Parts: sequence; C-alpha cells; structure tokens
Amino acid sequence: MTSHLHRTQSYRSSRFSPVPSVLISCAFIFSLTGCAGQKTTQTGFIPQDTYGQMVHQKDHTDDLVYVSPTIDASKYHFVVIDPVTWHPAAKAPKLKPEAEARMTKAFHDALVKALAHDFRVITPEECEPTCANTIRVRAAITNIRRSKWYYNALPIVAGFAAGAVGGGVPPIPPPFPGGASEELVATDATTGETLIAISTYNNGMPWNMMGQWLPYAHAKRAFRLASELMEEEFHKIKKNESTQVAFQNPS
Repeated sequence: MTSHLHRTQSYRSSRFSPVPSVLISCAFIFSLTGCAGQKTTQTGFIPQDTYGQMVHQKDHTDDLVYVSPTIDASKYHFVVIDPVTWHPAAKAPKLKPEAEARMTKAFHDALVKALAHDFRVITPEECEPTCANTIRVRAAITNIRRSKWYYNALPIVAGFAAGAVGGGVPPIPPPFPGGASEELVATDATTGETLIAISTYNNGMPWNMMGQWLPYAHAKRAFRLASELMEEEFHKIKKNESTQVAFQNPS
C-alpha cells in the first residue's frame, strides 16, 4: 500500500511539476529583461509651448492630445503628409538605417490610409503655392522596441502548458513584445498654426501572437493606431461642427 501511494505521489509530482518550473523560469527571464514598455514622450518634436496644453482624452486616457480651441476643421479639404522622421527619445535604441527607412515608411503609409477618410491626400508640390484649405501633418517615431521571439517563446509555451493541465494560471505577458511611441503635429499649411498635437504609444498585446514572433509587427500596429487617433480627432471635430451648424440653422 505504501509502495503504491509512493508511486502515485511520484507520478503526480512528475506529471505536474514541469509547468511550475517553466513558470518560475519565465518569471526569472521576465525580471531580467524588464518590461520597459513604450510611453508618451516629449522630445521637442512638438512645439514646446504645446506640450503644456496637451491633456489626456476621455476615450484615450494614456495619450496626450492638444486641440486648438479656434480650429475650424470644416474649411480643410486637403492634407499634406511630410515624410515621417525618426526622432528618438533619450533612451531609445539605435536603429539601423534600413530599419529606420522601413519603419518611417510604414508609419507614413498608415497616416495616408487613415487621413484619406476625411481629406484628399496631396503631395507638397500640389499644395503650392498657397496651400489654402490644407492641413500639413508632421509625424515622428520617438521610441521603438522590436519583438524578440527567443525571449517570448518560453512564456508562450508555458501559457499553453498551464492551460493544458487546467492550472488556471493567468497568461504570462511576453517580456519583449515590441511597440512604438510617436509624436504627431497637424498645422494649418498656410499659417503654421498648430491645430492638433498628439503624443501616443502602444505596446504589444499578448493575444497578438504573430506580433510576438515578427520583429516590428507590434510597432506597425502602433503606427496604425496613432494614425487612426489623429483621424478620429479630426472626424470628431468635423462632426461636432456639423451638429452645431444644424442646431443653429434648423430647417
């Protein structure tokens, strides 16, 4: 009987011990790598006096946004998007030239796609000579982090293993999921007046599995979300202006 009990306890120990061991290893790796994710930045890319006027938005509590109190979004029909720049924050990593070129292009493409919903995107040459009724958008990547699959693999495997044994262990966030921080400024192309300024960021999400393996997938997602945030701000302003006009001029 004692021998049988001993074998049963040994079986249970060998059956379930690998998962906690893996989890402990994951926690150790997590503590070593740290999880210094992205955050809002103030690099000087946005006019300095504007930073002090930027506030958290109701629906985007992690972002900092400034909207000119005198903006008349309805008069703008065109948008010129300058080439995106790499304007690194103090502790940002050093990017290789080819990676910088790929990332700035990816952000520029995301801006074109998002802002085309509310404006006609034109080139700087088309804007000349007056740039009337045109918004000029400048954007910068201020920090970036690439996913590192060789660190992320162990927590992901551990999560699947924990689920397989029904341990109820919460998902383990990957230590290097990637992400990016950005600063954006939209100005009147004629006067240079700042209309909207945004400082935003996004870190990789655990459920985005491909992003844990592809080096800059989560960064590209951050570019898309930053672009959509600017488009959302303009769309919201235009909608409010239309509502006010309708209220003032009822049929």
